[in-house]
Amino acid sequence: MVVGVVKAIRPHPNADKLRLVDTDIGGKIVQIVCGGENVKPNMYVAVALPGTVVHWHGEAETVELKETKIRGEKSVGMICAEEEIGLPIFTPQEGISIADLSFAWKMMDLKPFAAGTPISDALLLNDVVFEVDNKSLTHRPDLWGHYGMAREFAAFLGKKLRPLSAMGTQGTIGISYAIRIPKKGTSAKVKIAGKDICSRFLSVIMTGIKIERSPAWLVQRLEAVGMHAINNIVDITNYVMLETGHPMHAFDRTFVSNDNLLIRMAQKGERLLALDGKERACTTEDALVTDGETPLALAGVIGGQNSAISDKTTEIILELATWNPIMIRKTAQQHVLRTDAAQRFEKSLDPVESAEAFVRACALVMEVCPYAAFAGPITDVFPIKPKPPHVTLNIESTQKKIGAKITAKEMAAHLTALGFAVKIDSKNSLNVIVPTFRATKDVNIEDDLVEEIARMHGYEKIVPTLPELPIRLPRENYERALKHRARQMLSLGLSMEETLHYSFYGTSEISKCMLPEAAHVTIKNPLTADQTHMRVSLIPNILKSIAHNLTMRNSFTLYEIGRTYIKTKDFMPREEKFIAEVTVRPNNEKEIFYDSLGQLETFLHGLGIHQFTRAASTTPPPYAHPSKCVAIIVRSQELAVAYELHPEVLKKNDITSPCAAFELNFTKLAALPREEFVYKPLPRFPGISFDISVLVNKRTSVRDVSELIKKSAGEFAQSATLIDTFENSSLGDNKKSLTLRIALQSAQRTLTDAEMKDSHARVCTTLTDAGFVIRG
Repeated sequence: MVVGVVKAIRPHPNADKLRLVDTDIGGKIVQIVCGGENVKPNMYVAVALPGTVVHWHGEAETVELKETKIRGEKSVGMICAEEEIGLPIFTPQEGISIADLSFAWKMMDLKPFAAGTPISDALLLNDVVFEVDNKSLTHRPDLWGHYGMAREFAAFLGKKLRPLSAMGTQGTIGISYAIRIPKKGTSAKVKIAGKDICSRFLSVIMTGIKIERSPAWLVQRLEAVGMHAINNIVDITNYVMLETGHPMHAFDRTFVSNDNLLIRMAQKGERLLALDGKERACTTEDALVTDGETPLALAGVIGGQNSAISDKTTEIILELATWNPIMIRKTAQQHVLRTDAAQRFEKSLDPVESAEAFVRACALVMEVCPYAAFAGPITDVFPIKPKPPHVTLNIESTQKKIGAKITAKEMAAHLTALGFAVKIDSKNSLNVIVPTFRATKDVNIEDDLVEEIARMHGYEKIVPTLPELPIRLPRENYERALKHRARQMLSLGLSMEETLHYSFYGTSEISKCMLPEAAHVTIKNPLTADQTHMRVSLIPNILKSIAHNLTMRNSFTLYEIGRTYIKTKDFMPREEKFIAEVTVRPNNEKEIFYDSLGQLETFLHGLGIHQFTRAASTTPPPYAHPSKCVAIIVRSQELAVAYELHPEVLKKNDITSPCAAFELNFTKLAALPREEFVYKPLPRFPGISFDISVLVNKRTSVRDVSELIKKSAGEFAQSATLIDTFENSSLGDNKKSLTLRIALQSAQRTLTDAEMKDSHARVCTTLTDAGFVIRG
């Protein structure tokens, strides 16, 4: 794209709305077909030559220009409108308009450029933009501004960093922005109601302000980093924030009564109409900048519309504060408002450097607004000045940690380049003073300095060496191996689907699952409003996934392995790992409880745990069905519980299908003595069996009857298994019939019929003596 000068205009012979424009593109005149209504002789235009990629008529899709014929006439390139080549619109829009470069040069106070000059040069768009991925450096507040990045580049390149005070108002090196700030006059009265709100607050009153479009250089720089220009005052606050990393704000002085600024915590129910047009209800954890009564800004996050800079603004109160980072992070999360200012303040900014950034902003206002003046001195509330940390660096241990022979002088040079003050105390140590811009929760201990030296030395220069390792097998992590085995059995063996959730939930989940809130550990700084309590059970979060999955299918099983956190009298909660499973089946399938119970028992058998008993749970979960809940007892302790979900819990969680579940204490499971697997040959002799039916009360458990039979059946009894249950009114009220199969077998010989009859007789006698009725 180049500057073109229109030399002659002729009508297009085959199109009434098009014209043939002879255009000088620098020593060569070409013919271009153009539809612009404002084109005229001697006009300076933007010409896109063949090969240029443009937005045709400002549309989103781009096209590559080629030399072509339009309605039979040759056209070399295109005379462009601003929107077609990504420029801001500066030409008066009347009909179909093309870019008149004269308007741009007038706005930028530039003389016309010759034909053929690249547009990037003619509009000062030939800047080089370095795009730095800052994600890996988010803990470094000093790198959230261009000057901090310049400091890093200077250190890596071995160049001297120019002081910020040597930067001219238009970024020209070597021009001092020395400004005279009066020692007397009107200044803002600032009061901070709370020592933990902010560590420093700077403000000044400026008069003679005229709100207008910012100079081209300022607009250009803001747009180069993706920020839109608004007006000169707002643009200056954004520019200084991007340059120094220190956000700031400007209030219209008209709306600040008596020049009073009271910084305080918000009162419950207090509201602020913010600059984004949304009215926000403040909480008692939000800090406000007020005029004594009326809120003017949500401190460190966003300003209010009631004191915003407008076209009528003639006087401003400029402020720059260093806010409490934790407070700003909580406010930004609470209001879901991640502004540029909030992102920087939550990193913990340096209050010492803020003064230089503030003076920089004052100088820019004086430059951009010719009639601007100070009404009085700067107000600087700085109650406690931080002391920079002193860190002693051991040279020998640093070399060992890095794995490279770096001399004391080289270490000192690296740290000095990064802004640290270094003194070599002896051959074995360095005395390092951490600069204030790195002392805000960044560099505090020796290992922090080791990291700085290592990256400055260059990781690529460190020779990789294999560490010395003992030639023996590491100790087995049984719990981890057991977890892998459990996953394999649950996912592959039992066809369950694993889910993963956060370790916390909110009061809504606590209420829906009828859990006691007092048993929970609360989170002081929750990520969101629905993640305020550490979980005491895995079930509430699984039920949320169940409700979501039911919108797509009606039969599935989910499980999760994770920690729970039970509040205790001790400082730390009791942490235990659990396996939780929930099975969902359609409404027409009955007794879903036995699905989960069977899956639990199959899982235990797969782990080699065969000796367990079933019993009514002494502590059933509050979300379990009161009459369908069974505990699994292993070695006299309750290891797991299987149950059907309480109908009320399902209703509260918007689940319409029946659900059953089991919860297994994985911590207790891993602590069980590991059973030895002993080879047992298959029996050589056949066994015999007989069935017996017995009439019992409905509440009599199968386990009680089975154990009674096995004890009385004799030494050859192998098992007593339930094979049928019968209930009918003919049996009598509250009665049921159980049919069990008793298996007899010997490892030494074949049993006789007489031995079977003897065993049968003993079983019948024992059952009769116990009050049961033998039916067959």
